[in-house]
Amino acid sequence: MSEPIVVGLLGITHPHASARVRALWEIDGVSVVAAADDDSRLKYFTDKYGLEARTIDGVLGDPEITAIMVHSKSKDMVAHAERAIAAGKSVVVEKPGGGDVADLKRLRELEVEANAKGLVVQVGYNVRLAESIEQAARLIDDGVIGDVVTVSARGAALVGEHLTQHLNQPADMGGVLWILGCHMLDSLVRVFGAPESVNARVHKSPKLSGADSREDSAAVLLNYPDMSMTFSFDGHDNREWFESSGITVYGTAGQLEVGVLPQRLRVYVDADRNGYRAGWTEWTQSYFTPPFARTEDNKFSELPELENLSNFHPEMRGWVESMRNGSPVVSPVSDALTVARIVDACYRSEQARGAEVGIESD
Repeated sequence: MSEPIVVGLLGITHPHASARVRALWEIDGVSVVAAADDDSRLKYFTDKYGLEARTIDGVLGDPEITAIMVHSKSKDMVAHAERAIAAGKSVVVEKPGGGDVADLKRLRELEVEANAKGLVVQVGYNVRLAESIEQAARLIDDGVIGDVVTVSARGAALVGEHLTQHLNQPADMGGVLWILGCHMLDSLVRVFGAPESVNARVHKSPKLSGADSREDSAAVLLNYPDMSMTFSFDGHDNREWFESSGITVYGTAGQLEVGVLPQRLRVYVDADRNGYRAGWTEWTQSYFTPPFARTEDNKFSELPELENLSNFHPEMRGWVESMRNGSPVVSPVSDALTVARIVDACYRSEQARGAEVGIESD
């Protein structure tokens, strides 16, 4: 019998909150019982998902609750995580894990304290767990396309999302690049590790939006000692969330094209190798994937409620397995801190008109 895990939520207005609740429902021995938020929409959320509406103290003070999901405003994420860990509960903290680099540094300190207590701290990055990205990482590690020499990556957000309050929280260090571009940057960190530096231009266009929102797009060079990497981000994509996001990897003996929604992978090799025939091999998870977000309105979030749980299933399974069996954390704080440092360096590079800015390392 698997060890039972009882989960509570701190914060409910993020659209990922309901997605994780539904993903946890499908794991044996896991229950989600309560949520807390000072937002007036709390009762709507708890009624919809069969939870008990409580205060923060009411959630953290419940000895039966063993784990906490933090879906608050970015500026409050680390404070909530700190209280949860002090109460002896493991946590998953919604990405990006805080409002700025200082928050992520503090979360890493808390992770050390948590680990000493046998607790787990995970950051809510789940695009990195897409099967297409996981397969690409294995193929690169196995040398199927030879040595990687060039990487071209793209991220995108749906038109209008950058105007929401969620993307313009005053305490956050940035806007759509920080809150949404972080997903694809995290996937790059997952596969290739941290760059040494960046050169970046972060754009604001009067053709696209006014002064009431932050950046519209970004163009970034991620500088590694042995390969070239570019990352473009657009906050005004007309297609479905992540549909045009992807990574192309060029190697000395082949090429990979990785898609996120729908998950897809195209592999080109110049000769038969590792079970792949010379030429192209293509895999697609689904040609008719469920939409990423539900189109009908909901009453707990200003953004559409998520429908496609493909990446939330491995994310939540990973969190549960780390708590039950001590399995490696699937989205560690160290990587989230690296992403925060990259985004911060992008903003500083823009202030210096694209000058190279180093990435801090430990």
